[in-house]
Amino acid sequence: MTFDALEFRSALGCFATGITVVTSMKDGRSPLGITVNSFSSVSLDPPLVLFSLGHQGNHCQEFKDSGIFAINILSSEQKFLCDRFASPLDDRFNGIEHKIGENGSPVFEESLAVFECQTHETVEAGDHLIFICRVTNVTSHPEKSALLFNKGAFPVL
Repeated sequence: MTFDALEFRSALGCFATGITVVTSMKDGRSPLGITVNSFSSVSLDPPLVLFSLGHQGNHCQEFKDSGIFAINILSSEQKFLCDRFASPLDDRFNGIEHKIGENGSPVFEESLAVFECQTHETVEAGDHLIFICRVTNVTSHPEKSALLFNKGAFPVL
C-alpha cells in the first residue's frame, strides 16, 4: 500500500454525496437516528438500498437489532438535521419534528425522499457493517434540491 488512511479519506471526499439521516427505534420505544452519507441503490427488483455504519460509536448494534429503518434523504434546507444527527447528543430527537412512518421508524416529512425499509442482509466489511435493506415504502419531493457534501464541505449550488 503506497498511501495512508488520511490520503485515502481525502480521495474519497472528492466524490460528492447526498446526506441522509437513517432512523429507527431502539427497543421498539425510543427514536434513534444518525447522519449517514454511505447510501446507495442496489436493486430495482426486489427494491434494495444500502447504507453502512461504523462499529465504533454509531449505534451500529442497536440498528442491527431493530431491523427496520427510514432513510431520510435530506434536502438543501435540512442541514440542521445533518448537524443534529451527526452530533454526540444523547437525545437527538429533542425538539425535532417528525412522524412515525408505516414501518414504525421516525420520518422527516420535508425530506427530499424517504425510503422505509427492513433488513434484507448485513455484511461485515472492515470497520463497518453494511445494511442491505428491502424497501417497503417510498415517498419523494423531487422538486427540492439535495443537500450535498463534497471535499469536507457543503457546496452552495
